[in-house]
Amino acid sequence: MIKAILKYLLSDQEILDLIGYTDQNKRINPYEPFNNEDYPNIVYEVSPFLASEGTTQYRCDIRVTTKNVLLLESISNRLLFLFHKKKTGVTINETTIYTSRHAGGSGIVFYPDYKVFEQTLTFNIKAN
Repeated sequence: MIKAILKYLLSDQEILDLIGYTDQNKRINPYEPFNNEDYPNIVYEVSPFLASEGTTQYRCDIRVTTKNVLLLESISNRLLFLFHKKKTGVTINETTIYTSRHAGGSGIVFYPDYKVFEQTLTFNIKAN
């Protein structure tokens, strides 16, 4: 599921444009940023939540970090669209994401020592 989430995010040109993703600046990564001082970036974690015959439910935490609070809001809104508002199932390689719903997260946090804003969004994802 880690690779499926990465491919899903990388397939969305609007997310890539918002964060300035390039092959040299890989700003979407699982578990930790590619470069701790390169903003904006998206870091995500996926863990199994419930398993049943044919499908598994996952918890996906997506953390967005930027130096600009308005950009943070734009990125978060796009993630909400991709993982909550989009009604169709998505197939990435052999993984199908049947449903995905926003389950919470954090408010916007400002870290004055680093001069960055951060927000975590949590989604429940049902996939095969």
